[in-house]
Amino acid sequence: MLGPLPTLHRFVLVLAALVVCVGIGFWFGVMPEIPLNLRVGLLAGTAAGVAAAFVLVHDFHQRQTRPSRARRRIL
Repeated sequence: MLGPLPTLHRFVLVLAALVVCVGIGFWFGVMPEIPLNLRVGLLAGTAAGVAAAFVLVHDFHQRQTRPSRARRRIL
């Protein structure tokens, strides 16, 4: 978890994780030494990218919210 990030940074981080993992899946799919179909490699890369993106941006800490007191103004 990288902390509470702004929406744009989370989007860029998720997109980068997906691109990297799909690229690795494509590379595994076209390597002749590994008996893997290209479609299966892309699917595995996409699944790994989604899992990596979830782990990168998800907040695993349970945050406790404290109720705030509102003071009423008497006019």
